[in-house]
Amino acid sequence: MVTDPKKSAHQALEQVRKNCWKTDWVIDLDIKGFFDNIDHDKLMLAVERHVPERWVRLYIGRWLACPVMTKTGKLLVKQGKGTPQGGVISPLLANLFLHYGFDRWLEQIDRAVSYTRYADDVIVNCKSQKHAEQTLIAIRNRMAQIGLELHPKKTKIVYCKDYRRKGNYHNVKFDFLGYSFQPRTSKSKKRSGLFLGFDCSISISSRKRIAAKLGELKVHRMTSNSIVGIAKILNPMIRGWINYYGKFRKLMLHGIFKILNNRLVKWARKRYKRYKTSIKRAYKWFFRIQEQFPNLFYHWKMGYTK
Repeated sequence: MVTDPKKSAHQALEQVRKNCWKTDWVIDLDIKGFFDNIDHDKLMLAVERHVPERWVRLYIGRWLACPVMTKTGKLLVKQGKGTPQGGVISPLLANLFLHYGFDRWLEQIDRAVSYTRYADDVIVNCKSQKHAEQTLIAIRNRMAQIGLELHPKKTKIVYCKDYRRKGNYHNVKFDFLGYSFQPRTSKSKKRSGLFLGFDCSISISSRKRIAAKLGELKVHRMTSNSIVGIAKILNPMIRGWINYYGKFRKLMLHGIFKILNNRLVKWARKRYKRYKTSIKRAYKWFFRIQEQFPNLFYHWKMGYTK
């Protein structure tokens, strides 16, 4: 049993990669307002199958029915559906709901499909376009039966285009767990040279979120007396980004850490008077620090130095 969320996410990504290499078509499912629309009665039927203690079921029922106060102070009363995002047991209950509402159902009606689900993020792999279209209709009907709805714009059918699959279709890309799957140039392991594969790397939206976080931190304005202090603040975040988004095609992270390195140079120019008037001297200082302390920042240690 996998208990590390990061590890289980990587396993889900690896499964999607393998499925996309084997099958030509993908249904990228997006459930509209999933956590807000989970039917309490249907959820409690699933809970009863795993929780024999009546007192536990009683407390779960009360917790589900409990009103939620928003940041503005408004009290939202639930109408028999919804589990709050961020709630301690919400992910567990949501998984339980979809296990019976989707997983078991799909396995029973169509054994020809393969699917990967991580919470409410679902990728379904089909062998043909017709099969994908028929499966999507069946899934949409199933969602209606359990009180859910697929997002009409975000749900789509995608063609896994590569050097073998050369058809021309509009959708050849989808995002899953912060990664983008699309046609990418890859290096052959068996032969010398490159080929067009269908693979994943950090998505554009994930890169934008990290860049926005760096902007929010205002690295160049940090008041630490030394670069060591900056490293202590940033390293936990940097380690998390690299360990998650560097699992597949880690070279795609270079642009992000180039931004960070430039911010560190900017910090030095604000911190030390001798570098304020010369960006060239500031960069010489930066490269000297990298050479003397290559493990100071976690991304330096992992090779993102320029």
